[in-house]
Amino acid sequence: PLTPLTEKIGPLSSTGGILLTVAATAALYFGRDILIPFSLALLISFATAPVVLQLRKLGLPRTVAVLLVIVALSITATVFLVLVASQAIDLAGNLPQYQSNLEAKIQSIKEVAPGGGLIDRLMAMVARLSEEATERATLAPMGAAGGQGKPLPVQLVPPALTPLQLAWEVGAPLIEPFAIIGVVLVFSVFMLLEREDLRNRLIWLLGAQDLTRATAAMDDAAQRLSRFLLAQAVLNFGYGTAFGIGLWVIGVPNPVLWGLLAAVLRFIPLVGTIAAATLPTILAFAVDPGWLMPLETIALFVVLDLITVNVGEPLLYGGSTGLSPFAVLFATIFWLTLWGIPGLLLAVPLTVCLAVLGRHVPQFGFLDVMLGSTPALAPEAHFYQRILAGDPLEASELAERGLQGQPRQALFEGTILPAIHMAQADRQRGALDGSQRAAVWGAILAAVADLDEDEPEAPPTVLCLGARDELDQAAALMTGQLLAEQGIACAYAERGGAAPEAVTVPVVMVAHAGSVTGHQLGRLARRLRRRIGPDAMLVVGLLGPREQAEEMPDGLGAHTVVVRGFAAILAAVAQWAPVSAGNGGDKGTESEAMPEPPGIAVA
Repeated sequence: PLTPLTEKIGPLSSTGGILLTVAATAALYFGRDILIPFSLALLISFATAPVVLQLRKLGLPRTVAVLLVIVALSITATVFLVLVASQAIDLAGNLPQYQSNLEAKIQSIKEVAPGGGLIDRLMAMVARLSEEATERATLAPMGAAGGQGKPLPVQLVPPALTPLQLAWEVGAPLIEPFAIIGVVLVFSVFMLLEREDLRNRLIWLLGAQDLTRATAAMDDAAQRLSRFLLAQAVLNFGYGTAFGIGLWVIGVPNPVLWGLLAAVLRFIPLVGTIAAATLPTILAFAVDPGWLMPLETIALFVVLDLITVNVGEPLLYGGSTGLSPFAVLFATIFWLTLWGIPGLLLAVPLTVCLAVLGRHVPQFGFLDVMLGSTPALAPEAHFYQRILAGDPLEASELAERGLQGQPRQALFEGTILPAIHMAQADRQRGALDGSQRAAVWGAILAAVADLDEDEPEAPPTVLCLGARDELDQAAALMTGQLLAEQGIACAYAERGGAAPEAVTVPVVMVAHAGSVTGHQLGRLARRLRRRIGPDAMLVVGLLGPREQAEEMPDGLGAHTVVVRGFAAILAAVAQWAPVSAGNGGDKGTESEAMPEPPGIAVA
């Protein structure tokens, strides 16, 4: 049996990836005469395949359904071109009427900004066009009445063209566009007719040995492209309709033309919208003797674009493309450079296919990282990377943004605590020297401290401290913030040392964010017990990596508990620490039902 292409490629080295990219780019450029019609046909087949499937469900044969769809598409395109052509001819016939307004506008701008070189050139261009029109109008009388001594103008008139030559002069420029359209239609018909066979061959290319992954890639690409094209068509049609109606209300000539062009040009990313607004704005500038019409046209464009971008696109697109904004910009420039104007139209669909290929085929995973909308770094890795880069400000901003979309405990468990574990792992393997370790430890502690809200006015009922270093102190501070959300006020001490001031608390909570053995736990608990006395409640909170299961020591006493995770720590502390008055929370009833241990004074 044949070996799938993805298995032949295997893992790519850096050099191999670069060579493959260069070869693929060269093939795309030199093969553009064939690949552009093929890609356009592929786009049409993706857009029309759902319609063909619906017609087949109604009982129509495949060939009839495909031909009906292609004929309907061709008629729609023809009607569109006829409307645009008729509107353009009407506009061209009326343009000379706007010459005086245009000259007056340019003159008024020149009066406001005298000496402008661009304005002078515009005035000269208008004057030159006017003079040429006058000369053409008076050329015949001058030739008839040319006075004595004045040379007569001589004009070489080419021989009249035969009907065949005239037909060739008119039709030759249209041969290539119509040939491309014909090739696209032929490709589209065969892609729709042979859809299942082409799908099976593509599945083999993606990897016949892993049908699950290949099928997922095909479904992902088809769904993303179909949703994107449908949403884009609906959105652009609505935009063009609203734009045309708005221009009609304003009074801009030929609003049907500008509405149709706006609907089509919006299929071109980035530059299409600007082009759709620029042309009617220039026309409004030339038509209106004043400045109200062009300003209203610009305002209409701004309002419609803001509504479309902030309401329409998020509502209809959602995550349909899966591309990052930078990927869309890069793809637009890349495909424009390779394929020109057709590349602008195909930029987003082709890039979606590349991103899907990278998402489902491991050999091309770099494409998903470069083009996809999924963040390249997990939240905890992003947070820790900014700490390592010496940018604690951005790390703090990441943590603060994380609080806006999730509970505080979820942020601690999903982002900051895993980042602490990464720092500890780097220390154990020697990746951090002494100065780096101090900077990283301090930055993490500062980022956690920045998340703390205002200190409660009520006296603290829990003393939170770290078992060893600044990372444990950060874990203790996170626990204290979670306790404060439940209405339990906390005081803090460093490494089991002195609290900021003398406090009397019934509970001491010590946080341990790293891996620890049962022997180390027992020694830590006994050391703290000697300091706080035999009757105080001691909660040892383990917040190390979950894959490392610590052995719980025996003989710690009735008032000492060892628990794992924030939830267990909060539950254990809440059994003994009363809710502070005025701090909120709903643990007061539970706390009053438990026997309270004698308070301990920690200085």
